[in-house]
Amino acid sequence: MRHTTSLFVTLILAQGCAHHESRAEATARTSVARSPEAAGGERVCGNAQVYFPSGGVELDQLARERLDRYASCLTDHQIDAIYVSGTTDPAGTAEENLALGRTRARAVADYLHDRGCHVDFVIRSFGERDALESPPLWPVERAVEATAVAAH
Repeated sequence: MRHTTSLFVTLILAQGCAHHESRAEATARTSVARSPEAAGGERVCGNAQVYFPSGGVELDQLARERLDRYASCLTDHQIDAIYVSGTTDPAGTAEENLALGRTRARAVADYLHDRGCHVDFVIRSFGERDALESPPLWPVERAVEATAVAAH
């Protein structure tokens, strides 16, 4: 997964523990570092990576199962934030791909939140940046990676 700090869109959502708070009511925060590396904390439970069909934003059964396992592991740890990064293949315009990567990353963050991960989410889209040029390899570009960082 790409970890470049330029040409990406960052959206930081504070997800409160209150069950009555909707995702739409979440407030923006800037106290969370922009990348897991900059956070300086310890990565927890490895990474969760899920894939999407071309142009798709819905989580399939395999993606939900992977995210369920990841969320289950995270409940055993104190987490500062979960960094969720979306990427796309090069089909479409750069702007469309940034938006698509962000929508996919938000879907993963929402799913993890709904599974009890009530922490800060840093949602990023890299769009098609560094995508492979070979169309047969594009399915691996249509991905979202989640990385949790433990509290200090």
